[in-house]
Amino acid sequence: MRVNFFEEFPMEENMAKLDLVAWPATVFVAAPSRREFLGIREKYAQKYPHITFGWWPTIPGSYWVSAFADPSDLERLFSEMISGENQTELPVLVDLEFPIRRSLILKNLHNARANKRKIAEFLANAPRHNVKVYTAEYRATGSVVYALWRLLGLSPSFALPHTKISMCYSSMVPKRFGQWERVKKFEGRFALLHKGRICFELGTIATGVWGNEPILPPQALAQDLQWAKESGVEEVFIFRLGGLDDSYMRVIRGFVGRNSI
Repeated sequence: MRVNFFEEFPMEENMAKLDLVAWPATVFVAAPSRREFLGIREKYAQKYPHITFGWWPTIPGSYWVSAFADPSDLERLFSEMISGENQTELPVLVDLEFPIRRSLILKNLHNARANKRKIAEFLANAPRHNVKVYTAEYRATGSVVYALWRLLGLSPSFALPHTKISMCYSSMVPKRFGQWERVKKFEGRFALLHKGRICFELGTIATGVWGNEPILPPQALAQDLQWAKESGVEEVFIFRLGGLDDSYMRVIRGFVGRNSI
Protein backbone atom coordinates (compact mmCIF):
# COMPACT_ATOMS: atom_id res chain seq x y z
CA MET A 1 0.00 0.00 0.00
CA ARG A 2 1.32 3.43 -0.95
CA VAL A 3 1.24 5.82 1.99
CA ASN A 4 1.07 9.49 1.01
CA PHE A 5 0.56 12.79 2.81
CA PHE A 6 -1.15 16.17 2.73
CA GLU A 7 0.61 19.28 3.98
CA GLU A 8 -1.60 22.32 4.45
CA PHE A 9 1.19 24.53 5.81
CA PRO A 10 4.34 23.83 3.75
CA MET A 11 6.72 25.76 5.96
CA GLU A 12 10.21 24.48 6.68
CA GLU A 13 9.42 22.78 10.00
CA ASN A 14 6.64 20.73 8.41
CA MET A 15 8.43 19.91 5.16
CA ALA A 16 11.46 18.74 7.17
CA LYS A 17 9.36 15.73 8.18
CA LEU A 18 10.09 14.38 4.71
CA ASP A 19 13.34 13.18 6.25
CA LEU A 20 11.23 10.43 7.84
CA VAL A 21 9.61 9.33 4.56
CA ALA A 22 12.02 6.84 3.02
CA TRP A 23 9.63 5.37 0.44
CA PRO A 24 8.12 6.73 -2.80
CA ALA A 25 5.15 8.87 -1.82
CA THR A 26 2.97 11.68 -3.09
CA VAL A 27 2.74 14.81 -0.98
CA PHE A 28 0.07 17.38 -1.76
CA VAL A 29 1.15 20.83 -0.60
CA ALA A 30 -1.31 23.69 -0.27
CA ALA A 31 -0.50 26.83 -2.25
CA PRO A 32 -2.73 29.64 -3.54
CA SER A 33 -1.00 29.81 -6.94
CA ARG A 34 0.80 27.59 -9.41
CA ARG A 35 3.86 29.81 -9.15
CA GLU A 36 4.05 29.35 -5.38
CA PHE A 37 3.58 25.60 -5.70
CA LEU A 38 6.33 25.33 -8.30
CA GLY A 39 8.62 27.27 -5.98
CA ILE A 40 7.94 24.80 -3.16
CA ARG A 41 8.47 21.82 -5.45
CA GLU A 42 11.72 23.22 -6.78
CA LYS A 43 12.98 23.84 -3.25
CA TYR A 44 12.47 20.24 -2.10
CA ALA A 45 12.52 18.05 -5.22
CA GLN A 46 16.28 17.65 -5.44
CA LYS A 47 16.66 16.67 -1.78
CA TYR A 48 13.73 14.23 -1.95
CA PRO A 49 13.79 12.69 -5.45
CA HIS A 50 11.55 9.81 -4.35
CA ILE A 51 8.73 12.21 -3.44
CA THR A 52 6.12 13.26 -6.01
CA PHE A 53 4.90 16.74 -5.15
CA GLY A 54 1.31 17.58 -6.01
CA TRP A 55 -0.46 20.92 -5.96
CA TRP A 56 -3.31 21.47 -3.52
CA PRO A 57 -4.72 24.86 -4.64
CA THR A 58 -6.61 27.11 -2.27
CA ILE A 59 -8.76 29.99 -3.44
CA PRO A 60 -9.75 33.34 -1.90
CA GLY A 61 -12.85 33.50 0.23
CA SER A 62 -14.08 29.94 -0.13
CA TYR A 63 -10.63 28.36 0.43
CA TRP A 64 -11.91 25.04 -0.95
CA VAL A 65 -13.43 24.23 -4.34
CA SER A 66 -17.16 23.74 -4.70
CA ALA A 67 -20.21 24.74 -6.69
CA PHE A 68 -20.68 27.51 -4.12
CA ALA A 69 -17.37 29.28 -4.77
CA ASP A 70 -17.32 32.55 -6.70
CA PRO A 71 -17.45 31.67 -10.43
CA SER A 72 -14.55 34.02 -11.21
CA ASP A 73 -12.38 32.21 -8.65
CA LEU A 74 -13.13 28.84 -10.22
CA GLU A 75 -12.43 30.11 -13.72
CA ARG A 76 -9.10 31.59 -12.65
CA LEU A 77 -8.12 28.48 -10.74
CA PHE A 78 -8.96 25.99 -13.49
CA SER A 79 -7.20 28.12 -16.07
CA GLU A 80 -4.09 28.27 -13.89
CA MET A 81 -4.09 24.53 -13.21
CA ILE A 82 -3.85 23.70 -16.91
CA SER A 83 -1.54 26.57 -17.82
CA GLY A 84 2.10 25.97 -18.65
CA GLU A 85 3.68 22.77 -19.86
CA ASN A 86 3.84 19.71 -17.65
CA GLN A 87 6.63 17.53 -18.96
CA THR A 88 5.75 14.95 -16.33
CA GLU A 89 2.32 14.22 -14.96
CA LEU A 90 1.25 16.83 -12.41
CA PRO A 91 -0.95 15.57 -9.56
CA VAL A 92 -3.52 18.19 -8.58
CA LEU A 93 -5.88 18.00 -5.62
CA VAL A 94 -9.34 19.48 -6.07
CA ASP A 95 -10.54 19.76 -2.47
CA LEU A 96 -14.33 19.60 -2.75
CA GLU A 97 -15.74 21.08 0.42
CA PHE A 98 -18.25 23.73 1.40
CA PRO A 99 -16.72 27.23 1.48
CA ILE A 100 -14.92 28.17 4.65
CA ARG A 101 -17.07 31.32 4.55
CA ARG A 102 -20.50 29.75 4.81
CA SER A 103 -22.19 32.94 3.60
CA LEU A 104 -20.92 32.07 0.11
CA ILE A 105 -23.37 29.16 -0.05
CA LEU A 106 -26.35 31.52 -0.19
CA LYS A 107 -24.49 34.10 -2.24
CA ASN A 108 -23.63 31.61 -4.99
CA LEU A 109 -26.64 29.32 -4.81
CA HIS A 110 -27.82 30.63 -8.17
CA ASN A 111 -24.39 29.86 -9.65
CA ALA A 112 -24.26 26.29 -8.37
CA ARG A 113 -25.43 24.56 -11.55
CA ALA A 114 -23.03 26.50 -13.78
CA ASN A 115 -20.20 25.95 -11.30
CA LYS A 116 -20.84 22.21 -11.30
CA ARG A 117 -20.44 22.26 -15.07
CA LYS A 118 -17.17 24.18 -14.73
CA ILE A 119 -15.82 21.57 -12.32
CA ALA A 120 -16.91 18.71 -14.59
CA GLU A 121 -15.36 20.37 -17.65
CA PHE A 122 -12.06 20.82 -15.85
CA LEU A 123 -11.99 17.16 -14.81
CA ALA A 124 -12.74 16.09 -18.38
CA ASN A 125 -10.02 18.30 -19.90
CA ALA A 126 -7.25 17.87 -17.30
CA PRO A 127 -5.64 14.72 -18.81
CA ARG A 128 -5.00 16.59 -22.06
CA HIS A 129 -2.69 18.88 -20.10
CA ASN A 130 -0.90 16.02 -18.32
CA VAL A 131 -2.74 16.81 -15.09
CA LYS A 132 -3.89 13.94 -12.88
CA VAL A 133 -6.77 15.04 -10.69
CA TYR A 134 -7.53 13.75 -7.22
CA THR A 135 -10.71 14.96 -5.52
CA ALA A 136 -10.91 15.16 -1.74
CA GLU A 137 -14.51 14.42 -0.80
CA TYR A 138 -16.65 14.15 2.29
CA ARG A 139 -17.11 10.65 3.66
CA ALA A 140 -20.55 9.04 3.48
CA THR A 141 -22.43 6.84 5.93
CA GLY A 142 -24.61 5.37 3.20
CA SER A 143 -26.01 5.72 -0.29
CA VAL A 144 -28.41 8.55 0.66
CA VAL A 145 -25.61 10.76 1.97
CA TYR A 146 -23.46 9.92 -1.06
CA ALA A 147 -26.34 10.89 -3.36
CA LEU A 148 -26.58 14.22 -1.51
CA TRP A 149 -22.90 14.94 -2.13
CA ARG A 150 -23.43 14.08 -5.80
CA LEU A 151 -26.42 16.44 -6.00
CA LEU A 152 -24.43 19.28 -4.43
CA GLY A 153 -21.53 18.78 -6.82
CA LEU A 154 -19.19 17.61 -4.04
CA SER A 155 -18.66 14.15 -5.55
CA PRO A 156 -18.19 14.00 -9.32
CA SER A 157 -19.28 11.07 -11.45
CA PHE A 158 -16.79 8.27 -12.01
CA ALA A 159 -17.43 8.81 -15.71
CA LEU A 160 -15.04 11.76 -15.33
CA PRO A 161 -11.29 11.06 -15.04
CA HIS A 162 -10.30 11.53 -11.41
CA THR A 163 -9.32 9.59 -8.31
CA LYS A 164 -11.56 10.07 -5.30
CA ILE A 165 -9.96 10.59 -1.89
CA SER A 166 -12.59 9.97 0.75
CA MET A 167 -11.91 12.00 3.91
CA CYS A 168 -12.27 9.18 6.41
CA TYR A 169 -10.95 10.98 9.48
CA SER A 170 -11.92 8.63 12.27
CA SER A 171 -10.79 11.23 14.82
CA MET A 172 -13.51 13.57 13.53
CA VAL A 173 -16.44 11.16 13.15
CA PRO A 174 -18.86 11.13 16.10
CA LYS A 175 -18.91 7.67 17.63
CA ARG A 176 -22.54 7.89 18.75
CA PHE A 177 -25.18 5.88 16.87
CA GLY A 178 -22.43 3.81 15.25
CA GLN A 179 -21.56 6.52 12.72
CA TRP A 180 -17.93 5.49 12.30
CA GLU A 181 -18.92 1.86 11.80
CA ARG A 182 -21.40 2.97 9.13
CA VAL A 183 -18.69 5.02 7.40
CA LYS A 184 -16.34 2.03 7.44
CA LYS A 185 -19.00 -0.28 6.04
CA PHE A 186 -20.11 2.03 3.23
CA GLU A 187 -16.71 3.40 2.22
CA GLY A 188 -15.07 -0.02 2.45
CA ARG A 189 -17.63 -1.58 0.11
CA PHE A 190 -17.49 1.47 -2.18
CA ALA A 191 -13.70 1.16 -2.45
CA LEU A 192 -13.97 -2.51 -3.39
CA LEU A 193 -16.63 -1.67 -5.98
CA HIS A 194 -14.48 1.07 -7.55
CA LYS A 195 -11.08 -0.53 -6.99
CA GLY A 196 -8.24 1.70 -8.20
CA ARG A 197 -10.43 4.82 -8.27
CA ILE A 198 -10.71 5.47 -4.52
CA CYS A 199 -8.16 6.36 -1.85
CA PHE A 200 -8.75 7.00 1.84
CA GLU A 201 -7.60 10.09 3.68
CA LEU A 202 -6.79 9.22 7.28
CA GLY A 203 -6.10 11.27 10.38
CA THR A 204 -5.90 13.80 11.58
CA ILE A 205 -2.42 13.61 13.10
CA ALA A 206 -2.04 17.42 13.19
CA THR A 207 -4.50 20.30 13.16
CA GLY A 208 -5.53 22.03 9.95
CA VAL A 209 -6.99 25.38 8.97
CA TRP A 210 -9.68 25.21 11.68
CA GLY A 211 -7.04 24.75 14.37
CA ASN A 212 -9.19 22.45 16.52
CA GLU A 213 -9.20 19.14 14.67
CA PRO A 214 -8.94 16.20 17.11
CA ILE A 215 -5.70 14.24 16.88
CA LEU A 216 -5.73 10.53 16.04
CA PRO A 217 -3.56 8.38 18.36
CA PRO A 218 -0.99 6.09 16.67
CA GLN A 219 -2.84 2.92 17.68
CA ALA A 220 -6.03 4.24 16.06
CA LEU A 221 -4.10 5.08 12.89
CA ALA A 222 -2.92 1.47 12.81
CA GLN A 223 -6.54 0.30 12.93
CA ASP A 224 -7.53 2.68 10.12
CA LEU A 225 -4.62 1.58 7.94
CA GLN A 226 -5.61 -2.05 8.47
CA TRP A 227 -9.18 -1.22 7.46
CA ALA A 228 -7.90 0.52 4.31
CA LYS A 229 -5.79 -2.52 3.46
CA GLU A 230 -8.75 -4.87 3.93
CA SER A 231 -10.85 -2.59 1.72
CA GLY A 232 -8.42 -3.11 -1.15
CA VAL A 233 -7.31 0.52 -1.19
CA GLU A 234 -4.01 0.89 -3.05
CA GLU A 235 -3.18 4.36 -1.71
CA VAL A 236 -3.90 6.30 1.45
CA PHE A 237 -3.21 9.92 2.31
CA ILE A 238 -2.49 10.98 5.88
CA PHE A 239 -3.36 14.45 7.09
CA ARG A 240 -0.88 15.87 7.64
CA LEU A 241 2.88 15.52 7.09
CA GLY A 242 3.82 17.93 9.89
CA GLY A 243 2.33 15.62 12.51
CA LEU A 244 4.75 12.77 11.82
CA ASP A 245 6.87 11.55 14.70
CA ASP A 246 8.51 8.29 15.75
CA SER A 247 5.29 6.84 17.20
CA TYR A 248 3.38 7.32 13.94
CA MET A 249 6.33 6.12 11.88
CA ARG A 250 6.45 2.82 13.75
CA VAL A 251 2.85 2.25 12.69
CA ILE A 252 3.20 3.42 9.09
CA ARG A 253 6.30 1.37 8.31
CA GLY A 254 4.26 -1.77 8.94
CA PHE A 255 1.92 -0.91 6.06
CA VAL A 256 4.29 0.46 3.43
CA GLY A 257 4.98 -2.15 0.78
CA ARG A 258 8.29 -3.98 1.19
CA ASN A 259 9.36 -2.94 -2.33
CA SER A 260 8.66 0.70 -1.52
CA ILE A 261 11.44 1.20 1.05
